[in-house]
Amino acid sequence: MAGRGGDVQAAAPGPGGPGPGEAAAGVAAGTAPAETLRSWDAAEARLFPLIMTRPEEYERSLALIQVLLGWLRSRCQDVPALLAESARGGAIVTDATGELSGDLGQGGLGAGVRGDLIAAAACAMRYRELLAENAARGRRGAFARASARGASWAVIEEVGDEARAPYLPYRRVEAHVPSGRAVIISIEPDETLNAVRRLDEGALDPPSGRLVIGAEIGSYISASELDDALARARLRMS
Repeated sequence: MAGRGGDVQAAAPGPGGPGPGEAAAGVAAGTAPAETLRSWDAAEARLFPLIMTRPEEYERSLALIQVLLGWLRSRCQDVPALLAESARGGAIVTDATGELSGDLGQGGLGAGVRGDLIAAAACAMRYRELLAENAARGRRGAFARASARGASWAVIEEVGDEARAPYLPYRRVEAHVPSGRAVIISIEPDETLNAVRRLDEGALDPPSGRLVIGAEIGSYISASELDDALARARLRMS
């Protein structure tokens, strides 16, 4: 397993968000049910073929999705609120545009494109935005707590359980607190379910929590190789 070595510390839990030890519970509380995610994926998959078969319909669909996305941004500041709106299906398209008839399947959307698909696609986009916002908020809080402790390096984000990788994806972000430079450690399976360990450079913007992933440092077969590369990266970036 890739070690935290040196003076790397896990960010302590606090009002600004959970520490890495609480990552699994925090993610579970802020995610949509698997069935809902599958339905959103299916809606996006049904809309995509319109690019080739009915490009004008596809353009109209994209315009409606953008209108609805803006509407969702103003009303859904968290995942529970988004799920509540999503449960209303195509009715939220009518509310957002104020111009469509109740018969969305035969209205301005055109045959074959339903309001519930537009709604699901917009909800999927807003959901991804909320996940990104929640992640940035967690990184921002973890970094602030590490800075207050005077830490040199700290874990500011951890998703998944390293002990269960690669069968479940794993990612950890460690930041050099004085500079905001970061390393991203990830473990995923390849096509034969062998672990692919990857190390990337990154940069954290402390005020926003925004993380920019930079150049790949390397990919490694064994955990010890990753640990060695991680130690060298920390030394170089400190």
